[in-house]
Amino acid sequence: MIEKRSQVLIIGSGAGGTTTAATLAQEGFDVVVLEEGGRHPLSSYGQAPTKAMQLLYRNRGMMPIMGSIPIGYVEGRCLGGSTEINSGFWHRLPPEFLLRWQARFGLRDFSMDALQSHFDWAEEKLHVQDRNGDWPKSTQVFQRGIEAMQWSAQEVRRAATGCVNTNSCATGCPKGAKQGVSVALVPEAEATGARFITGARAKLLIKSGGKVTGVLAEITHPEGGSHLVRIDADYVFVCAGPTQTPALLRRSGIKEHIGDTFQIHPMLKVTALFDEEIDAHKSVMPLLQVKEFWPDISLGGSFFSVGHLAINLADNWLDTRESIANYRRMASYYVGVRGTGRGSVRASMTGDGDAVLKYELSDVDVRHLSQGLARLSTLLLAAGASEVYPCVYGLPKITSELDSVRWLDETLPRSALSLTTVHGFSTCPIGERPERCAADSYGKVHGLTNLYLGDASMLPDSPGINPQGTIMAIARRNALNFAQTHKNGRN
Repeated sequence: MIEKRSQVLIIGSGAGGTTTAATLAQEGFDVVVLEEGGRHPLSSYGQAPTKAMQLLYRNRGMMPIMGSIPIGYVEGRCLGGSTEINSGFWHRLPPEFLLRWQARFGLRDFSMDALQSHFDWAEEKLHVQDRNGDWPKSTQVFQRGIEAMQWSAQEVRRAATGCVNTNSCATGCPKGAKQGVSVALVPEAEATGARFITGARAKLLIKSGGKVTGVLAEITHPEGGSHLVRIDADYVFVCAGPTQTPALLRRSGIKEHIGDTFQIHPMLKVTALFDEEIDAHKSVMPLLQVKEFWPDISLGGSFFSVGHLAINLADNWLDTRESIANYRRMASYYVGVRGTGRGSVRASMTGDGDAVLKYELSDVDVRHLSQGLARLSTLLLAAGASEVYPCVYGLPKITSELDSVRWLDETLPRSALSLTTVHGFSTCPIGERPERCAADSYGKVHGLTNLYLGDASMLPDSPGINPQGTIMAIARRNALNFAQTHKNGRN
């Protein structure tokens, strides 16, 4: 076993981990980041889905969330984490959730004024902006439906300067237009001294006397094989994401309010057939989101490729398989619900230590999915779609508004739903309520003097929006608070 040492050791290089690393390196701390996945150049991005998932995704894109309805979940496992494979959509945490989290979790210094500068910082680093130029056709037809229904909507700002519609957000943007943190922050962090070690999986936190003294990690060699290394540190930040952070903590014997409150945004996919060519496979996904029914229900656009279309049609393949020939006239959209069910994350007992995910949809979730399908189908028909295909086993294509609106009052059969999610949170909530929080308002884990959190696991509850902006703003706020407290040997 090889032994090393750092002042600050950060586990995970996603939105939270790299934000923490860049901030603390800038403040003069000696920072080492462990990333389980690899470092891949832009030239390796944008490959076919099978190869891209092998390079950039955890478990090659197959992470089931178990429950009475299994839900497909994906997250990144590479330098930059999930910021490398998301769409670059950007939101600020709405004021309503600031207030709710203060009230429910007792978060200190958690106002929009307190977070403003951190959102500003992140948006500048990632070049967040509205789209320049015309909307893609899949967005234009969606807007037509929104106007017909007279619903409120918004164009989502993106961290994707100079997007040229390669339709490769999910496989890594080969143009470097999408600003994952590997492009936008890692070079700056390295320039100020942070060191990123890839192929390094944290297996266990080493504890002694009420503090974490270091991490036992497995380093995988590019040519094959691996070795164990112990890295001692004065301070450890676990930023491995909403599933891996609680799994690592629980493997290490830290369990108080860890992994017990897994929250997600369940999503139901819908594909629409229009009379005109959309060519959604050649453009970025639709950029508008319907906010009329937020925060319980959101409607928006989904990534589209012919392969994904086949998956979306698979629930009723015998009836829908011939429709795939019309792929140029099709586009996919989603119903997303905030999620009010119960979930958990546990370390596997099989010896590999991986995370086991569970989530049980609530009756409210199913009602919201049903109502969301009714509204999205009505919108798409109003936009000119002739047929709408929901990912619901046994449910035929929807061709009339009367077929759509029935789901405002009826509930979709729970067991027939095919659901996915790309948003997980809240497995280690922060706040000043020790009866429900794993860490304090600035991410310091209760009961340990030098262990901190800095990723989606710390969000106290589901935010109802894409979470990257919120994660980065809170991670920077917490890192600066840490720096102010610990500089010059204080505390």
